[in-house]
Amino acid sequence: MTRRDTLEMFEEYTGVPASLWKTLSENFDRYDVFRGAINTIVDAIQMEIINRDYKWKPIWHTFRKENDKVRKIGIQDIKQQIYDYIAVNGLKEVLNKKIGYYQCAALPHKGQVFGKKAIEKWVRHEKMRHAWKGDARHYYENIDKNKLKKLLKKYVDNEPLLHLVFALIDSFEKGLEIGSYLSQYLANFYMSFAYHYVEENMVKIRKHRNGTKEKVRLVLHQLYYMDDIAFFGNSLKDLKSAVKMFRKWMWDNLGVEIKQDDQWINFQDGYIDMMGFCVSRVKTWVRSRIFLRLRRNVKKVQKDKEISLAAARRIISRNGWTDNSMCKHWIKKNKVTDITKLCKEMVKHAKNVIRLETRKGHYCAVA
Repeated sequence: MTRRDTLEMFEEYTGVPASLWKTLSENFDRYDVFRGAINTIVDAIQMEIINRDYKWKPIWHTFRKENDKVRKIGIQDIKQQIYDYIAVNGLKEVLNKKIGYYQCAALPHKGQVFGKKAIEKWVRHEKMRHAWKGDARHYYENIDKNKLKKLLKKYVDNEPLLHLVFALIDSFEKGLEIGSYLSQYLANFYMSFAYHYVEENMVKIRKHRNGTKEKVRLVLHQLYYMDDIAFFGNSLKDLKSAVKMFRKWMWDNLGVEIKQDDQWINFQDGYIDMMGFCVSRVKTWVRSRIFLRLRRNVKKVQKDKEISLAAARRIISRNGWTDNSMCKHWIKKNKVTDITKLCKEMVKHAKNVIRLETRKGHYCAVA
C-alpha cells in the first residue's frame, strides 16, 4: 500500500480517492479494512480475463550498471505484475515438468545454494577433471517471441491461459523483459529445451575390440543459472566436441548465440566461479566483489552504531553467500549473525533507523 500505482488501482476500481487509501494504509495495517476493496479488484480482474480485455499501463525502463554491464530493466505497473503472477500459477504444471533438475534460477528450493552443493559434489569426485563455462549473448532480449509462443502452444492445452500469456509477451519491447516475474520463468522454460537436448542427445559411440559398441555421454553433468551454463566431464576432448555441438544447436533451434569467450577449467589447480561462489576441489569461497561489498556495509554499521533500512537490505541480500561458504571465522569475529538478525527484524517492521549497542559481546537494538 506504499506504492503509488497500488493506490491508483484502488481508486480506479472503487472510486475512492487514492489520498484516502493512503491515509487508511498509514493508520490501519489490518487486512479486514481493505477486504471489500480487494474483492472488488479481484472480481474486476477476473472479468477482464474472461472478456480478454486486459488493462495495464505500458512498461517503462530504467538502466542499472552491474559489473561493467549496463542492464535495461523493465518496470511494470502493479496491475501487470498481478497478471504475471496469474500467468505463472497457470503455467506451474508445465514449468515443473519441463524445467531441468539442475536449472537453478526458477523453481522453489533450487537456487544458488542448491547449485553450489551440486557443483561441490561433482568437482570433488576423484574422476572429475574438467569443466566449461559459458553464457548466452543478451539472452532475454534475443529470445524469439514466435518460437517461444509455438513451444508454449505445443505444451499448454489451455486457450484462455495462452491468450493471457501471449498478451503479456507482446507487451514486452523486445524478447523478454528483465525485471518481469513472468519473464524469468519463460526464460527458463525456453532454455529447458537446450538442457534436455544435452541430456538426451550428446553421446558418442565407442567401439571395443571385441566388436561391441557403447554409448558414452560427452557431458557428465550440466548446470544452468539462467543463461550461465556449465558442463562437467572427465575428458577435455569430449567437452570441446559437446560445446561445439551445443553452440550450433542453440543458434539453429533457439536463435540464441553462445559467446565465444569460453572458460575452460582444470580442477587439478583451478576452480569454477558461478552464482557468486568459487568452488575448487578443496574449498568454497565467496566471489571477491560480493564479499568486499558486504564487509564494507558491516564495517560501516559497526562504526556508526546504527543501521539504516537501505543498509539492512544490502546486508541481508549478501548474507546467504557468507553463510554457505568458508567465512565462519569472519562471521564470528565481526558478530555478523547478530547484525543480520537485527537487519531482518528491521526490514520486517520497516523501521528507518535502529541504534546499536554491545551487551555481553553481542549487538543489541536500543529502544
